[in-house]
Amino acid sequence: MTLIIVFVGIVWLFIFLASLLFTADKPKVMVPNQSINYIEKIDNFALQDFDEKQRILHVIKAKQYFNFYNDPDLLLAPKVITYDENGAEIYTMTSKRAQYLDIGEVKFTGEVDIRSKTGVAYKINAKELLANTKTHDLISHQEVIYFDEKTTVAAEGVHIKVAEDKMQLKGKNRIKQEGGQRIFTQDLFIDQSNQQKHYYSKHKTTYLATGNKIDAQGIDIDMKKGLTTLLGKVHILQKSGASIDTKSLTIDQSNGNEIYSTKEKVHYQSKTLDIHSIGMHYNVKAQKIKLTGGVVGRYE
Repeated sequence: MTLIIVFVGIVWLFIFLASLLFTADKPKVMVPNQSINYIEKIDNFALQDFDEKQRILHVIKAKQYFNFYNDPDLLLAPKVITYDENGAEIYTMTSKRAQYLDIGEVKFTGEVDIRSKTGVAYKINAKELLANTKTHDLISHQEVIYFDEKTTVAAEGVHIKVAEDKMQLKGKNRIKQEGGQRIFTQDLFIDQSNQQKHYYSKHKTTYLATGNKIDAQGIDIDMKKGLTTLLGKVHILQKSGASIDTKSLTIDQSNGNEIYSTKEKVHYQSKTLDIHSIGMHYNVKAQKIKLTGGVVGRYE
């Protein structure tokens, strides 16, 4: 019995040492939650791609490049620069990590910084963001978060036409503004061409701020002027239970304000008041409402 145990122990020791011998020369790279053997590693990696007329399409750089047997190539600290047919730069993308796919696309993950030729900058956190090196569009069909100077937008996908400085945040959108306002809408467009910063959606929108809940049929925001227009029929429900029905409500957030105004018909209702007017000026922070133009009311 003793000899058998010793013999089995020797066999297992031999198997263990043999496994070390055959795996010691296979380098590994750490990727999230796993360690994968790689075939090739290149420091200070650089790749240039040209079209059939030998015009440069894009340059892909990375601090380190890893090639694997059955997994996409890995780029650490990647930088992608794309060019138009005249050789002018369209945009530059940087991130901590990306994958270079066989189809020629680059898939970024995590925080991605994008800067277009016009100077427009995008900061996006994405589960994946595909850079199509042929169309120059950036696309994701998974959850993304877009960071603006004073606004954060969460969406279910994104399509960025960087050459046009235009973006669509797809699916359900959750917008959080610096002042604490929250906006819920769908398929939000952001147009930053011609030095503007224009957010808009034609879908049903809910705006929450300072105890007020506002439902509308769309939204249009001029970020540079600090003006928001809630489109179509608008219903305001105050914390007190009072309600206001109107159309095309403008919200002035410039200089730290929160002022609602409209020149459309207004119907104000509370437990004791029922008032109709044509026009309204509502200073939310001061809690003062001024109804103007043909005011007719009933007190109960």
